[in-house]
Amino acid sequence: MNNKKVFRWWWSWESEKIEKWIEAQEGQGWHLVKVKSNLMRFQFVKGSPRTMRYVFDYQNNVDIDYKQLYEDAGWEQVYAKDNWYLWRKSYPADQPELRPEIYSDVDSIIQRNNRIKKTLITVGLVLIPILIMNMVVQPMWQIRTSILVVYLLIFILFLYGVNRLATQNRRLQGKSKSLKN
Repeated sequence: MNNKKVFRWWWSWESEKIEKWIEAQEGQGWHLVKVKSNLMRFQFVKGSPRTMRYVFDYQNNVDIDYKQLYEDAGWEQVYAKDNWYLWRKSYPADQPELRPEIYSDVDSIIQRNNRIKKTLITVGLVLIPILIMNMVVQPMWQIRTSILVVYLLIFILFLYGVNRLATQNRRLQGKSKSLKN
């Protein structure tokens, strides 16, 4: 078996978790060659194990210099769609201290998390008029109740994501303050 396709569900607030999973695949000799379906399906080809750093970045507004900046620093773009970017860069396996980072400081990670939070909040707010229209148009109370339950679950999920990102930001701010002292 020289290639494999893996479906891997993950949440936008867990990007570090999926990055580590892809890096572990590389360490086992499974080289990432393609990403599909909104960052959920990964295609790998078998090769020699290698040490690669993978980083997801979420950007709302990308200018011309964005891609060039990372490529000049030796990063390879693996995926770019729907504001999500996946970058990779190799580094020596015997020197883990040289593991590259895209984010140069804690504030950059906080800014990324805030961009994701803003998107989750915006989508959640857009769903409110859709919910109201569905409730008004639907004459059967059983279906209205089902619609309401589904939307409430979606809102809870979005609020959970926003809360997780806010918690990560507070933790990062605490780390940043302790490093400065």
